[in-house]
Amino acid sequence: MTDTTMRDAGSRTSRPNWRGPDALPLISLSGTSGKSTIGWMLTRVFGLAGWPSAQWLSSGVYVDGELQEGELGPWSRVLLAARYGELRVVLQEMTAETVIGAGLPPRTYPIGVLTTLCGNNESCLLSEEASRERRALDIVIASMRNDGLLIVNADDYDITNAAMNAECEILPYALHADNPLLQRHLADGGRACWVAGGNIVVGDQRDQTIILDHLTIPATLQGTLLYQIQNLMAAVSAAVAVGIDPLLIRSALADFATDPAEQPGATNVLKYNGAMVIVDSPELVASLRQITRSIRHIPHRRTLVICGSLPRLSAAELPEAGRILGGIHGVAMLHGDHDESSRMSIIKAGIASATVPPILMNAPNEERAVDHVLNTIGPDDIALVLADDANVALSHLWPAPVISVTSHRRKSGT
Repeated sequence: MTDTTMRDAGSRTSRPNWRGPDALPLISLSGTSGKSTIGWMLTRVFGLAGWPSAQWLSSGVYVDGELQEGELGPWSRVLLAARYGELRVVLQEMTAETVIGAGLPPRTYPIGVLTTLCGNNESCLLSEEASRERRALDIVIASMRNDGLLIVNADDYDITNAAMNAECEILPYALHADNPLLQRHLADGGRACWVAGGNIVVGDQRDQTIILDHLTIPATLQGTLLYQIQNLMAAVSAAVAVGIDPLLIRSALADFATDPAEQPGATNVLKYNGAMVIVDSPELVASLRQITRSIRHIPHRRTLVICGSLPRLSAAELPEAGRILGGIHGVAMLHGDHDESSRMSIIKAGIASATVPPILMNAPNEERAVDHVLNTIGPDDIALVLADDANVALSHLWPAPVISVTSHRRKSGT
């Protein structure tokens, strides 16, 4: 394989059919995580390209970057504007509840993105939530146009199994070129997206185009957050598929980081007192594992963790979550309401099972835990805030830290 930045990265990929009388310029985003991040990445790309666009993401309906009041009413107007050519592209984030409850029109979407189901975690796959997500994925796949393109996370085997039912073209993306599905797809003459030497590449067996260096993108934490690299690949693949120039894609995503206002708790990276503060509300234990691995690979002085009951994780994932946190050799500040005592007990047991568990401290609630960390954090430290309520945590951390003046340290310093 030979890499080049001079070819049209989309020249050998079938363009989505947006020209027929029944066609709409829709891109669906499906999976248990990453959808909003991919949506905001693509929004940045379309904005720089000057494309009129709209999005229905978890935080609401947007038209050319402006949040609309309500959801169903604005969305109806968005679809009407798209049908009459006033919008060039429309993104729709799919939730399992809505997809299963309301359904989707078959053979409608020219482009779809499938992110992840359980991250190859067996205990997650046995959960009721995973079963519901899997049913929703089947409905989403059936909503793809036969002449469309389904962009698939080839590193998630359950996603690839679901995609086998698709009747449209598939473009897999994977962290390594030796991914079995990706290799088979390339051998059959297809195109794919993968990582080579720190670069995100799109191509086939003969021609590849380097799109960007993921190590330099802030959202990837120096290339250590694998799921953010996967999100980048999904967004890049979709942007290439609709014909955006690779140089424009690179420019649009060069400084991308999750915005706390748009995506609270989506691995927001903040700076305070010479330290790094990461705010996340993990939905999969696999993503929690990646964050902790990333922290270990980033040079730092010490690690401080704030953890509540991890409400977005299933009960089956809590023991593993506790073991992961137990592997962080630092300080863990735990908090949780009385009603969450059973979940907290499971997390604490997992932490205690570590060979060298972190120092454990307790706070009455999330606000006090954040106060304590802000009072103790110093240069070159990393604080990981696993927020039960991201808006509560971020209200103390962003856009400027707010420390309670009633804290013990502040009193002693007066």
